[in-house]
Amino acid sequence: MEKKYIKYEKDNKEYAAESIFVSKKPRSRVMLSIVKDVKPEINKHIFKNEDIIDYQSVEKIEGDYYLISHEDSCYPPLIDRIKEDDINLKEAVKWTKQIIEIWDSVEQANSFSHEIKVNYFRLTEQDNIKLINPFINKKIEQYKYPDLDNEFDEIYRPPEIINREEWDEKARIYNFGVVFYLLTTGKFPFQGEDKQEMYDKKMTGSLIAPRFVNPDISETLSNLIVDMLAQNKQNRPDSLTRILGKIDELIKEDSYQASREERENNLNKSGSQHTKNRLKEQVTFYFRHHWGKTLFFGILIGLIIGVGMLGGNPPVITENTTADEVVEFFYSSIDEKDPVVIGQTTTTDLGDLETMVSEGHVMETMRTTYGNLPAEEKEGTNKIFGIKNLNISKTQKDDYYIYKTNYIFFYPREEEMREKEMQDTLTVKKVENKWQITEIEGSIIPLIEGKFEG
Repeated sequence: MEKKYIKYEKDNKEYAAESIFVSKKPRSRVMLSIVKDVKPEINKHIFKNEDIIDYQSVEKIEGDYYLISHEDSCYPPLIDRIKEDDINLKEAVKWTKQIIEIWDSVEQANSFSHEIKVNYFRLTEQDNIKLINPFINKKIEQYKYPDLDNEFDEIYRPPEIINREEWDEKARIYNFGVVFYLLTTGKFPFQGEDKQEMYDKKMTGSLIAPRFVNPDISETLSNLIVDMLAQNKQNRPDSLTRILGKIDELIKEDSYQASREERENNLNKSGSQHTKNRLKEQVTFYFRHHWGKTLFFGILIGLIIGVGMLGGNPPVITENTTADEVVEFFYSSIDEKDPVVIGQTTTTDLGDLETMVSEGHVMETMRTTYGNLPAEEKEGTNKIFGIKNLNISKTQKDDYYIYKTNYIFFYPREEEMREKEMQDTLTVKKVENKWQITEIEGSIIPLIEGKFEG
């Protein structure tokens, strides 16, 4: 078996030589074709930059093909450090800064119309970054480097490149955002068992913020990486130079590392973020495999909800509905995912809770109808979340009521259904001759504000 790195002597001087065919070894005819493609690139794209590894020739040594560097040292791939070691956040931030600095200083950078993958980088003995000549590396990468888990070329490409736009600085910012995410978390931002699943997550923006993957990441650093990975290119930072300035601030203020309070907060919120993403991914997965049924069913549900809101059906809450019944309808509409009724029970803004009810309605009905969504059906129920053991007590004031409620809210978390005891206080008053919930306090508020942590 060929060696990855050897010393090659030429004109009484030693140079580093790197084997081309390491992870895959094609047939001889294919090897010759690849070598033939690589040779002209060596002289065509010369960077003459101390931070970029250029090559002087391709040589066949003891039956194997090697790239001969201009340097006498062999530098190990950065990819090996990611696979072997735990994440060192300080080094990850430093490496990303160096990667962007190197690329930002290269005049030929704009002519390279491909993604820059993590295997394009090497580490010196001082743990500094060097970039392999990208034009050459692109020709040989599939034969030279083993793939990381869930690594696809498309994972490095922003949505606009996938949609066949040209590479520009905003696209490269996204590209380096993927590298930054990987270096700081050890994972790619869009995990998928296959290319299609990864593509679905990327194109729907199904991104878990880095701090919820690695709780040691500060919110400031996490937000920077998320901004770099914005789906809409206009929402990304203005330039690589601007990103370098932000990274310099993080390093200077030592603010890339989460404080103790931030770390605890990241850990506490991590589960809810993963749950929210799984719910979003269930809909995407189902639509991909049953798009015809889902499109029809989604239109039908939209019409039903729309007609109800426009008054096509008689309202559930009327002048004859008692205050007790309004409170019961409020909680039953959450449990049964009825977006029409819940909107009729209250004058308050239900925020994320109303969105949960609407999306839950679609998902639960699809699961009941077609029965094969990959969701938490082990418990013998089609419910995404719900309420049980509801107890209600009330106190009458002058012309309104105060209700105290307690109940169990159940919800998915880490592939199982969990339960949480909840208590609320509801104020119910007459509004335009109908009893309405006018104030809500208690355990349900985080659901309304989108901050429920379980």
